Amino acid sequence: MTGLAVLCAAGLVSGASPLPAGAAFASAASAASSASGSASAAAGSSGSGAAAGEDEAGSVDRSRLGGHRRESLYVTDYTAGDVLRLRLPAGPQSTVPTTGLTRPTYMALDRGGALFVSDTFNNRIVRISSGGEQTTVPTDGLSRPLGLALSRSGDLYIADSFNDRVVKVSSDGGEQTTVPTDGLLHPAGLALDEKKNALYVADFVNDRVVKVPATGSGGQRTVHTTGLSQPTGLALDARRHRLYISDSGNDRVVRVPTAGGGGQRTVRATGLSAPQGLALDRRRNLYVADFGNDRVVRVSSGGGAQTTVPFSGLTTPVGLVVQQAAHARPHADADAG
Repeated sequence: MTGLAVLCAAGLVSGASPLPAGAAFASAASAASSASGSASAAAGSSGSGAAAGEDEAGSVDRSRLGGHRRESLYVTDYTAGDVLRLRLPAGPQSTVPTTGLTRPTYMALDRGGALFVSDTFNNRIVRISSGGEQTTVPTDGLSRPLGLALSRSGDLYIADSFNDRVVKVSSDGGEQTTVPTDGLLHPAGLALDEKKNALYVADFVNDRVVKVPATGSGGQRTVHTTGLSQPTGLALDARRHRLYISDSGNDRVVRVPTAGGGGQRTVRATGLSAPQGLALDRRRNLYVADFGNDRVVRVSSGGGAQTTVPFSGLTTPVGLVVQQAAHARPHADADAG
């Protein structure tokens, strides 16, 4: 079953007039009615390319909990309207206290442990403090927001999907601004490389990923990829100059270099169905929201076997984010799983 077929079967899109998978998140509320701007889905399996789901990225702080370094993985449950948290590697699991979420998708964490969530069907972004207090981020005119990215200073980038743009909300309370882009159609995932002043955008309907300056002026560039169909989630390994892309229409994850030579490689992940959000832990293991299979999988950086992260009761996962142990115990747990 292709990624789009999975979404149709889940009732998220109309089989007769299918919307693209990423836009399905934004339009499921009106799936019973006809939708304009439909896009054809390219079917296909994971493609060739032997390569690896090897390492992953990021700047991650190290800390100790009970003598051991521990991290937590957050995931949005699109259908249930929940955000789940699992202490890696095997629990315990808890539910983040939230109010009124409808079809939550992508997430971001700030350096203080506050969690930002795209409350996609409510056309808003919510912030849940480390103490569990929920507030709405001040924004203007969002329509089905998806991907999020945060700068170290707290500036928030939002893929404003149905407005075909990316906006920036300044941490200092200044006006919302639109990031200069060209020709986006239903942008989905975002990834920010501050050192290189680069913002990567999954341009879902156009089957591409673009790179634009995060601040200031400069031109848009299309990232060199091969055969993408409906890209959704992104994850950046800035240290190793690698960008991971959920190629949802082809049921695979690919990796491309952001500097130097080398070409696209397919991550060694098996049995994916419409993959969405991606995240990396401090050991550069890759986590994939396997939307059509109601699970999150972990692809080891060391080349070991793929494993399923032991979430309980998870359906239709979309957003993922890893929290370092240095941020202690955020989001006073609601029920344990």
